[in-house]
Amino acid sequence: MNANIYMLEKEWLEHKMVTRVPLALLICGVVFLFSIIMNTSIQSNVTYELTYSDGFESNFELGKQLSQLVFGFAGILSLILTGLYFPKTLRKERQEGSLMFWRSMPVSDIQIHLVKLCFGLLAIPVICSILVLSADFLMWVINSVVGDKFPLFATGESVLYVLTNWLEFVGRMWLIGLALIPMATVSLAISQKVNSPLLVMVVALFVIQLVSKSLLGAHGVGHFIQAISILPFELLTAENPLSAFANMGMVNLLVYALLGAVGLVVSLRFAKYAD
Repeated sequence: MNANIYMLEKEWLEHKMVTRVPLALLICGVVFLFSIIMNTSIQSNVTYELTYSDGFESNFELGKQLSQLVFGFAGILSLILTGLYFPKTLRKERQEGSLMFWRSMPVSDIQIHLVKLCFGLLAIPVICSILVLSADFLMWVINSVVGDKFPLFATGESVLYVLTNWLEFVGRMWLIGLALIPMATVSLAISQKVNSPLLVMVVALFVIQLVSKSLLGAHGVGHFIQAISILPFELLTAENPLSAFANMGMVNLLVYALLGAVGLVVSLRFAKYAD
């Protein structure tokens, strides 16, 4: 088996939370959805409301709104799981001793880092995209099978909408993954030296922003931290996600990229001299 594929599989097996949480939410969503469908009183009320309101336009908007809600929720869930993954992945290997195992294999430190970046920034969003795909597909199936009796989840589209919406989600999340590379590399570096890297990063950002604003009177650091903090959410919600990079500013982008490069170099150095 290819070493990269094996390492990706290893990440998946060691971090089961990234699959268990979306799967649990998917099961809960399916149960809730079918409980609504099986409730005859809800069916009667919905049919009555749609009959004497705007008809197809109303349920079309409701289906779209529900689809967008799942889209945003899955995106935020992916960001949370990614944010929890990077601070502990290298630390976990060092604590469990598996780092020494990889040292004995023909696998370089840069290869290990790239695999972890791919898993955290590309694989986790694909796993969370199951929620988007399942929600749209179930609404389409329900509308196709019982749409006349229960026209609540119409999206006004065919199965093509299900696929294109899923592809849009994956594309946006991979774009967010690209934007999160600097934060991921810094997190990997810090996680090799402290036990609570996520807490250290949050406190450090707060202290740096406070010191720069209160003592130095410089607001640029605060604006930079704010820009990188809202960048993932702008990429997720903006009509044109590429405009989020333009809104961040060229200087902030260059500093952010430089920070990511430094984080990667430091993390590789820490990994090279790890005990």
